[in-house]
Amino acid sequence: MKVTITLPDRSDLHVDERYAREALVATLYSNGKVSGREAREILGMTRRTFEEMLPRYGFSILVDTKENIETELNA
Repeated sequence: MKVTITLPDRSDLHVDERYAREALVATLYSNGKVSGREAREILGMTRRTFEEMLPRYGFSILVDTKENIETELNA
């Protein structure tokens, strides 16, 4: 799926494509719409890099999805 967003031209907005992609994927992950693996694949990040990125957007790495619980239990 491809998503296009048009933002206002404002000098104080400071939003680039990377920021928008990370914020959207972090939100989708936090809301359980994508798994951690899917989020990392979308962003091309390692698990560690993804986990370090989440707090920048106000999210915790601890999302209690079924996949995350199973992953932790099997670790």
